[in-house]
Amino acid sequence: MHNRLIRSGSLVAILAFALAGLAACSSDSDAKADSGASGPAAECASASDAYVKTIGNAADFPPVVDDTLTVVTSLPGPGFYEGSDDDPTKITSGYEYAIAKKLQEAFGLRNLVIRNESFDAIVAGQVSDYDVAFSQISITCDRAKVVNFSTPYFESNQGVLVRKGTELSTLAAAKQAQWGVQTGTTAIDLLDTIKPSKKARVYQQLPDGFTALEAGQIDAFLVDTAINLGEAARSDGRFAVVSQFEQPGGPDQYGAIIPKGSKNAGAINAVLKQLQDDGTIEQLANENLTATPDNIPVITIK
Repeated sequence: MHNRLIRSGSLVAILAFALAGLAACSSDSDAKADSGASGPAAECASASDAYVKTIGNAADFPPVVDDTLTVVTSLPGPGFYEGSDDDPTKITSGYEYAIAKKLQEAFGLRNLVIRNESFDAIVAGQVSDYDVAFSQISITCDRAKVVNFSTPYFESNQGVLVRKGTELSTLAAAKQAQWGVQTGTTAIDLLDTIKPSKKARVYQQLPDGFTALEAGQIDAFLVDTAINLGEAARSDGRFAVVSQFEQPGGPDQYGAIIPKGSKNAGAINAVLKQLQDDGTIEQLANENLTATPDNIPVITIK
């Protein structure tokens, strides 16, 4: 059994920006960003331009497999998918798993199937035969060229995971560190901004990066703060999140991926909006992601 994240008061601060944007959407809020294959407008300057804004109807959701919601993710997802790090049939809880269950219920489908896929393949639009992807995926303009995004449901800075006892709390220290990152993530873009003196080591899967950190092959692993908090909580004290970066342009916003060509973005957005309006999104966050980054020191990048 994995240890659940350490309980604290609330994740309202993390969710506020993303949920405010979700609440502002309406069924005719953006004629150019419809729920079909066209996705967001061609001109994309930031994450707020990169997701489909239309709010449709949950009743208009046709699944790719009859009576089944097919969800893809890339395991492990500490705090987001719990029960197994590699067997999706054993997932029983977690923030994104809980959101997927709510979608399944709202669409009136009998089954929920979780499928484990490569993160790189998911964000590159190379995965097929699924309805929606929930995998802590940051909304970006580049990704929106090959997939459609839902309205955002979460946001997170990039957190610094280190071996217990390691200090890394300044930009100067960050520039000298040997970093590890997962391939295809926005952490790579952030390190391009920081410009460390040593080339980052890139790992295909999160467990590979965490193993390298424990073995002393890297000084720190960079990924979303919420994910690193989950790994620290389940590490029996071996790891700690000692800082996080205040990113240019603000925290990453998570969105669900819908395949290009799918007409289901509007229906998915409708359920996400309902979950926000009735407080369910906040409730699920507090139940599954109960460690808050509020007290973690922030490193500002100018």
